[in-house]
Amino acid sequence: MSDMLSIGSSGVNAYQRALATVSNNIANVNTEGYTRQDVSLASNQPRQMGGSYLGTGARFDAVQRQYDAFVESNLRNSNSDLQSQKPLLSYVNRLIDVMGDESIGLTTAMNLFFESARDLASDPASIVSRSTFLRDADGLAARFRQLAGQFDLLDNETRQSVETDVGQINSLTQQLGLLNKQMVKHSSASNQPSELLDQRDRLLRELSGLIAVKTRFEDNGAVLVSVGDTLDQGILVQKTTSRAISVSQSSIDSNKLEFIIDAYGQPETMPGISSGKIGGVMNFRDQVLNPASNSLNDLAEVMAREINAVHREGVDAEGLLGGDLFSFSADKPLQASGMQMMVQDANRVAAAGQFRVIDNPLNSGTAQARVSYETPGFSGPTSLQGDLALAQMPQIGSVTVSTTSSQPFASLGVATAGINNLSLTLQNPTANQSFQVLTRDGRHILGQALTADEQALLIKSGNGMEAGATYSSANLNASGASTYLEMDIFMGAKAEVGWIQQFNTTTGDLLAPQKTPAVLTGNTFVSSSAGIAAGALTLNGKPLPALAGPLTLSSVVNWLNTETATTGITASESAGRLVLSRPSNNTTDDIRLGMGSNGTPADLSRLGFDTRIAIQGVAKDDLLIFVTDRSGAASSATVSGQFTGIEGSMKQSLRASPLQVTFTSDAQYKIVDTTTDTVVAERSLQTNTNSTTPTLSYRGLKLEFSTAPRAGDVFTIDGNKDGIGNNEAMLRLVALEDEAIMPGGLTMTEAYIERVNQVGSVARQAAIAEQALSVVYQQAQEARDGISGVSLDEEASALVRFQQAYQANAKVMQTAMALFDAILQVR
Repeated sequence: MSDMLSIGSSGVNAYQRALATVSNNIANVNTEGYTRQDVSLASNQPRQMGGSYLGTGARFDAVQRQYDAFVESNLRNSNSDLQSQKPLLSYVNRLIDVMGDESIGLTTAMNLFFESARDLASDPASIVSRSTFLRDADGLAARFRQLAGQFDLLDNETRQSVETDVGQINSLTQQLGLLNKQMVKHSSASNQPSELLDQRDRLLRELSGLIAVKTRFEDNGAVLVSVGDTLDQGILVQKTTSRAISVSQSSIDSNKLEFIIDAYGQPETMPGISSGKIGGVMNFRDQVLNPASNSLNDLAEVMAREINAVHREGVDAEGLLGGDLFSFSADKPLQASGMQMMVQDANRVAAAGQFRVIDNPLNSGTAQARVSYETPGFSGPTSLQGDLALAQMPQIGSVTVSTTSSQPFASLGVATAGINNLSLTLQNPTANQSFQVLTRDGRHILGQALTADEQALLIKSGNGMEAGATYSSANLNASGASTYLEMDIFMGAKAEVGWIQQFNTTTGDLLAPQKTPAVLTGNTFVSSSAGIAAGALTLNGKPLPALAGPLTLSSVVNWLNTETATTGITASESAGRLVLSRPSNNTTDDIRLGMGSNGTPADLSRLGFDTRIAIQGVAKDDLLIFVTDRSGAASSATVSGQFTGIEGSMKQSLRASPLQVTFTSDAQYKIVDTTTDTVVAERSLQTNTNSTTPTLSYRGLKLEFSTAPRAGDVFTIDGNKDGIGNNEAMLRLVALEDEAIMPGGLTMTEAYIERVNQVGSVARQAAIAEQALSVVYQQAQEARDGISGVSLDEEASALVRFQQAYQANAKVMQTAMALFDAILQVR
């Protein structure tokens, strides 16, 4: 009976613990992270009775956690992937709402801006249209700032979110380190309290929701946590030690964040975070927000640059050149957040073009003209050749050019309009060498009249000439008001009025410099046998008479002094050199020893002077400069030069003086500078194969006619000084709306819409990914619940089963006690 009682007692004890375990499962059915526990029962050691063994009951063996490491790892990974999509989708949708909103997005503001530009183009004189244009321009700049401000808000919010989540990661890793410390007490995970292991797994799941982790479990259940590419990198928890993550702004790119592990111990840079909540936020920042912000800045920069370029080329209502319409604040250069409008006065809106054309009301034809300007592109040189192009004072440039019998000329390049105080010297010329200076339309300014063969060689587009250029020597070697465009341009030997610095003899202080009469000193004089023909040379514009040979220094001095009364020049000799001087009381006039119609640089050379081209002041047109040699043999020439700078441009030169286009016949026309009454071009009207109406071009100016002009028709082009005669600038600004000036061949509006579409595409992909990953996570959760989760139905069934077993064992004990009582009652 004692055996029976012992067996029943062991069963009661075993099933009491089983009932307690089941009750604990039921009690923790809704406890987060709880892992279902099962009881393991084992039979007691049997006892030998005679030749047999009798059982001695059952005992409680262990409580086992229903845990699968692979399933738990899969749940953590799927949780990381899912959590990465949620913030990405949320922030992307917010960004779409911002960029697509009519009150914040750019599309509406850009449409209003270009619409007001169209209205102003149709009525450039309207002050109302100008004010509306400024209002919408200011609205466009404000919209850029507002949108950039929304981007900044998202940037700050996501930055704070990352910092907060990093703080949570550090808290979780500290807790895991403490749990590892508690697990040191046992050498096997099976001996650890189930609640301790549940807490470990719950912390790991929370950690995986923030960042993807790799884990390795020790025999005692302690965990090693890593966020690196391998378990040996990016370790956050190892044994009882935890390492904190710090986040800071990248020193390379201020828009990026960088993560460092153990920044104040043994720093380790983390690789890019692509999973978990932080990974989702970082993906949004790096793949969506930063590119969108950069594209917004790029769009602001391009719009400001292109609109400003057009506006600067326009003329305002006061006849002044326009300035920048938009700019960026100094602390936010080329950023949308710093974009601002510069023009506040409606009259300063540069709506007009820099040129206008006026049709003569007496024209016999019906042709109406429209003028535009585009920077011309000519064949041939674009500047002076070689070192001459670099010869800005105080530098002096020099080049050596060669001619041949088949090409008896060499180009020195082009002195562009605006070059100031140019001086070119032909050193030691031969008897047949000379400078030739022509305009792009064949107007011969300096040199010797060209033969028909020479004209055919020089008047070509390949040498820099305008298409259809014709030769004219009307202004050849002219002086005074007869020069081309009344420029002070001269070829020969020249001396300017001198200056002497004055000092106070008592104090030594600088005084105003004092003018001295001009003095022209030649090189060492070399006698020659031949004389000088009458009119070959001129002195201050006066032709010099003939001088018979041989030429000596004294004979030349006497010859020149016989003309002092007409030239105002006194000749003398000094150290074997010819010296020409103005009277001591003349400190205003220079000295010019030039060549007549039959003179050559060799004649000047015989007097000891090099031949020099001198442009006093600014060149008003492009000047093509050549060295020619009429000897028929190959030769070379060395030319040195210098200029003080380049002021203005061809465009501004054209604006400075009106031009009159007169059709001398139905197919012939001439262009006259009305200020100086200089014929600058004579051409035939060229047929344009790309247009049904005739056009003509001059130095970038393009004149388009509605119908063919008639003989006698006159059209005047001026610089549009009142700023209302031509709406070209505003038409060009309107045309910007449809120009593909953004990367990828997109217009500005298309580029913005394309960026919105790209953000929307990311949103759609994130939504699809979230749905798919939700299914994956749900499956992983169900797999985990199938193993570790508590099922009330299963627990109720086990409860009934264990209860029945408990009651049956109690009945065994009751029976044993009844038998024992029956024995005690036997007397």
